[in-house]
Amino acid sequence: MPLPLLLRATLFLLVLDAFAALHVSEVLSWTVQALIVLAMGIGWWAEGIAGRIPNYRRLWTILTAVFLGFAVLDLLLLAESFIVAVIHLLIFLQLYKLYNLHTNRDLLDLFVLTFLQLIAACTLTVSFGFLLVLFFYMILGTWGLILLHLKSETDAARPMQSRDLLAAPDLVGGGLLASSIGLAAASLLLTFAIFFTIPRIGRTYLPLRAQFGTLTTGFASRVELGAYGAIQSDSTIVMRIYFPNGPADPARLPDLRWRGMAFDQFDGRSWSLRDPVRSPVRRMRDGTFLLAPYPWGAPLLGYEVFLDPIGTDVLFGAPRPVGIQGPFSGLQLDGGDAITASALPTTRIRYQVVSRTERPPESALRQPAAPRDYPPAIRGTFLQLPPLSPRLRALADSLATGAKSPLEVANRIEGYLAANIQYSLELRRETDLDPLDEFLFERRAGNCEYFAASMAVLLRAAGIPARVVNGFQRGEWNEVGLYFAVRQRDAHSWVEAYVPRAGWVSFDPTPRAGFEAQTFGRSGPLGKYFDALRMRWNRYVIDFNLADQATLATALRQQSLSLRGTLGRAWDLWSFRVQRTLRRLWRQHRVGLGVGLALIVAGLMLRRRARQGGGRPDWHLPGLRRGPSVAFYARMLRLLARRGHRWSRAMTPREFAVSLAGRPPLFGPVAELTALYERVRFGGEELPAADRERAQVLLHQLARAPRTS
Repeated sequence: MPLPLLLRATLFLLVLDAFAALHVSEVLSWTVQALIVLAMGIGWWAEGIAGRIPNYRRLWTILTAVFLGFAVLDLLLLAESFIVAVIHLLIFLQLYKLYNLHTNRDLLDLFVLTFLQLIAACTLTVSFGFLLVLFFYMILGTWGLILLHLKSETDAARPMQSRDLLAAPDLVGGGLLASSIGLAAASLLLTFAIFFTIPRIGRTYLPLRAQFGTLTTGFASRVELGAYGAIQSDSTIVMRIYFPNGPADPARLPDLRWRGMAFDQFDGRSWSLRDPVRSPVRRMRDGTFLLAPYPWGAPLLGYEVFLDPIGTDVLFGAPRPVGIQGPFSGLQLDGGDAITASALPTTRIRYQVVSRTERPPESALRQPAAPRDYPPAIRGTFLQLPPLSPRLRALADSLATGAKSPLEVANRIEGYLAANIQYSLELRRETDLDPLDEFLFERRAGNCEYFAASMAVLLRAAGIPARVVNGFQRGEWNEVGLYFAVRQRDAHSWVEAYVPRAGWVSFDPTPRAGFEAQTFGRSGPLGKYFDALRMRWNRYVIDFNLADQATLATALRQQSLSLRGTLGRAWDLWSFRVQRTLRRLWRQHRVGLGVGLALIVAGLMLRRRARQGGGRPDWHLPGLRRGPSVAFYARMLRLLARRGHRWSRAMTPREFAVSLAGRPPLFGPVAELTALYERVRFGGEELPAADRERAQVLLHQLARAPRTS
């Protein structure tokens, strides 16, 4: 392909790749994206279009003036933020250049615009897809800049022949493409090395616009029955929970739930929190927010939560949290023991939690409880009830009759609801009865909120304090990344009952089989693999911080010390074995080794003496080749050395020959042999047969020349 066409194709691919970065950031609507892609595609034939439209440049001048007016309004009123207005401007400038490519400067401007567009998009997204966009941009950008440089240099060096030279189909080969790909890969590796080594300061991701999910209903200060109906069909992942130290088998945590908020006041149709006042949580010196005293001897579960912004300041975790660490300026606890952040998170946050996982001892749960065993504050808050129908009170009395402990009452109510009521996401009203009466006695079907509200009301009617808890089921286990992926459809409600000498205990009356069948959708292996890649992208790129760098440096140091210790031990072992072997050989063959060592020393001394006396001069003559062409000259030097005339490195061959002028029997043959050597050495020619025979004659004369003192 000719270079101009190849360069143009590369530029258009680069523009599309930069536009893909905007697509990942979701800053433009689908309609606008389709129109922009269409305009880019038509831009390929811009040269032909320009020739058919009169006043083409004037048309673009008018379009530019119109857009500048729109840009002012966009910046002041229309755009979500300043960066979004800048992106709109970059897109217009890009289209302008695509339709007006005339010089190499225009091509370079287009490169710069795509780069600025990529930078703008990276401030609006944390998507894993941006990594793919960046990878292709590095390859296309490197390849395109090489082609642009080749075209610019050709235009500057040979302007008259440039068009013909650049049109040659074999000008650019596969080797140049491979080199550009290698250069792009090296640049990416260098970029990652710099990313992981430069100290991280502050937050790892600076948001330029708020990114909220759709889950806001279930975690407001007041929740209507059936609020989850609109979100329990949404498969959007809202958080991922990773276990650095296990478990490798999710079956070890069958009843795990992620607690959010608890509600204690019920008016018959909605739940609310009586005491919304939040008390601050004490922060320790190591940055840990201490939620409860660390229990001695109790099993603890440590995990990391990656929570997407869902429009609430509630932090989720397993029940009975003990401590939490994260990028928070402060944490608070409300009257329902919900953990809330000081500010509403607008980006994905990562925090670490330690929770106590053990259930209270059965001996404490099965003890009878009298009203006086409950603290007055608990009775005053968590036994509140609206007016109840006779049927509902009769049901509560029948389930509590004969029970010996609060646990037995709770188990009876839980079993009754799970066995006699069906789980359903169809929440339409069929009668004018109160919602719970219709749910329990008429429709006999509903979602988890109705189950939780019914159990809490029945417990309170039986004299047992209870509250409704909103949160998430444990989610889907991803065996590729070893984490739970929690989706919006995993939103769930359950009940906490207060048991004397045990505290708050969780119960879930929702039929698990029906709930899982309608809400838990399993992802395929490919979906889990890509979500695990997304998880690692968020964990090791987006959320990579100074603490992670310190952990990485410590791990590398430990590995280095371990490797150095291993190599040191291997060296000590090897040197010990060598010394032992040498000692054994010396004891067994000391005479032979002594003679051999003496011969080696003598040989080295003789070699040193020969070098000092000019021995083997042919090895040290500059430019002398030990081939058949100059073998005669090397033999001449050896013959002269035997007579005491040794060549010195400070002398040229001709100077050495002149030094023998006072010895006529030697000077004549040496001068002629030196002339032959210079013809070979400096003339670069091979001697003919006659000259080679003459050299042998001269050497014979030199060997027979009389010795002189």
